[in-house]
Amino acid sequence: MLTKRARGAAITSVLGLLGLTGLAVTTAVAFGSAQGATPARTVASTTVASSTGAGYANVGNTHSPELEQLLARVASRSSARGPAVSAGAATAPPAGASSVLGVDVASFQHPNGQAISWPEVAAADGGAYKFAFVKSTEGNYYVNPYATTDLAQAHAAGLYVAPYAFANPFVAGGATEADYAIDHTVLPAGSPTLPIILDIEYDPYSAAEHTNTCYGLSSSQMVSWIGAFVNEAIRRTGQRPIIYSTAQWWDECTGSSAAFAADPLWIAGDTSSGPLQPVMPSAWTTWTYWQYTASATVPGIADPGATDASYLSSSALQLLDPPAQSDPAGASVSLQEGALTALAPVSFTATGLPPGLAINPSTGLISGVLPARAAAFPVEVTAAPPASGTAVTQSFTWDVHGSVRLSTPRAQTGTVGSPALLRVAATDSLSGCTLDLSASGLPPGLSMNSCGVISGWPQVSGRYKVRVTASDSTGQALRSVYFGWRVNAAGNGGATGLVHRNASRCLDASGSAVVVGRCSGSASTRWTVVQDGTFRVGSNCLREAGSALTLVPCSRHGAVRWQLTEPSGGLPAQVVNLTTGLCLADTAARSGARADAASCTGGATQQWTLPAGHLASGIPGYCVSDYHRRGPVTGQVSVRTCANSAQESWTIHPDGLVQTGAYCLTLQGPGVTAGTRVALARCRGVPTQTWQLSGGPFGAWLVNAQAGLCLSDPGDRARAGTGLVLGYCQQSDPGITWRVS
Repeated sequence: MLTKRARGAAITSVLGLLGLTGLAVTTAVAFGSAQGATPARTVASTTVASSTGAGYANVGNTHSPELEQLLARVASRSSARGPAVSAGAATAPPAGASSVLGVDVASFQHPNGQAISWPEVAAADGGAYKFAFVKSTEGNYYVNPYATTDLAQAHAAGLYVAPYAFANPFVAGGATEADYAIDHTVLPAGSPTLPIILDIEYDPYSAAEHTNTCYGLSSSQMVSWIGAFVNEAIRRTGQRPIIYSTAQWWDECTGSSAAFAADPLWIAGDTSSGPLQPVMPSAWTTWTYWQYTASATVPGIADPGATDASYLSSSALQLLDPPAQSDPAGASVSLQEGALTALAPVSFTATGLPPGLAINPSTGLISGVLPARAAAFPVEVTAAPPASGTAVTQSFTWDVHGSVRLSTPRAQTGTVGSPALLRVAATDSLSGCTLDLSASGLPPGLSMNSCGVISGWPQVSGRYKVRVTASDSTGQALRSVYFGWRVNAAGNGGATGLVHRNASRCLDASGSAVVVGRCSGSASTRWTVVQDGTFRVGSNCLREAGSALTLVPCSRHGAVRWQLTEPSGGLPAQVVNLTTGLCLADTAARSGARADAASCTGGATQQWTLPAGHLASGIPGYCVSDYHRRGPVTGQVSVRTCANSAQESWTIHPDGLVQTGAYCLTLQGPGVTAGTRVALARCRGVPTQTWQLSGGPFGAWLVNAQAGLCLSDPGDRARAGTGLVLGYCQQSDPGITWRVS
């Protein structure tokens, strides 16, 4: 498990992970500390480009249309039974519910970019609303552009907050989507939060994805998918995630699995025929939250009659996860702990506090003066209900640091499309990563995590002045250093050969036009795929202009950069223009027909194979190699110093096979867990040999279709001969990014 500090607020500029599909991109902070029918909704401010295949038109909504319709039917039935489940705050809570209410929102609640007034929400109905859940991500392809602001402002208004991830098991594995949600969720800095939420329910894209309400998975497959998400969330945050679902979906799609009964349940949907209460999945005996309506009118939210509202259980006790603390020795400090509950009074206790601090048993406020010497203190805070009930405990680390020093890196030089990796060291008399480091002025494509590791793939040439700042829980800058970073334009070298659909149809530079013709091997059909994403014949580059393809001098600007990737989950790998999001396409079966760029469909006319070349690692200077001086050719694949050798020549096929010679990347043995070795085997097209491309530009993930985990250099050791394994797909991990075109 990662340390709490490493799980803390790591500022990461996500530059282009979603840029291929035109989706919203935000500055991301690693998630917290170890911690009648409803009408279709349209979102003017959230755009999803046509290159996303199925369209993902539901991303701006809180939940699936089927669930919203279910809640509308519940509201209609219950209106005849009194005001208990009416829109807005209930006058009398139903059976099992407290008077504590909450809302959940997505980008739909921001019509034309209108902000939510969270102070109004907190004051509504006499202060009944105490918590706010915010949709943060969907699948591995969408980030809610309003999530950061909503989470911060709701917290500032005094509400308990948590982000939720709308799952799409059709497009990626559970661990991948958990990492995506955690890596792209920005939480209020230094604030306690509720656990992340997994929203697993009806597939809103079943028609486009040709699946069913269970995303095409069997019950056992769905249980495995959810287990991968839950385990990864626990590993990354230290908390069991909250699970959101309905009784009908859960029992149908998981086979009534009880594997996750230890996770808090946020139940939605139908009510019993007796006293008003939710129908429960058979795996749970109690619920923590109940979404009872999608038709509430809440002051401060600009969607009258269309806001989701939930009850808190009358027996629930949710202790906020305290963030890791880092403060100077001898400082006066205060930290407010809190519990979301209707039980009263709740009493607080704490163990392991630094000498000089104490917790108020009634309010949960920790305050006092820290000791004068640097030390780290493992702290546990416990909230206990009155008389009966189960106490809840959360742990965190309180780092009391000494004077801070920050090393100044020498001036850096790099090249567009070549990986960068730099560690900036900060010391404070404690071991490990105990301070928060951030950077400004980095070249586009690079980011820094909170432990001072700068990594990524430079995208734009130029000179940059970088500032690195170290801070602690006070939020003020303790030390800053400056250094320069020059990024040079890429040269003209790279993998050279045919760009072909099949054995008879190749991309051909015929004068200034670009056509699809015979694979003759002539100079006009031999393309060089350069590390900056340009496809070149001589000194000219392939450019897309209004869907038409032409050759222009590489010195000219425009849509001249391309990437081999999967623009949408479930589609084959395609060659996507990084500027327009359109895919390279063959227009006709006849020889000499013009090539063009079109909306990405994954059809046969858009499936291209590029010249064999390097799989360059995000660790500078290293490439994937099938070098086998001793032993069989099917031994573990390793990383070695990049060289123009046959052992480092790889072809990525549209169907996901990664091939060298007669062999393909595969998993060694039956295991599909992190640490499983990656080896070579005869190409058979089985799931263990299928790799999905995600992210970019330049640095992409190779995600194994069987495991939902990434091709990884374990430990980022940057040592020739290191065997490759499956690893977690975490943002800002240079050891899982690869340049594939």
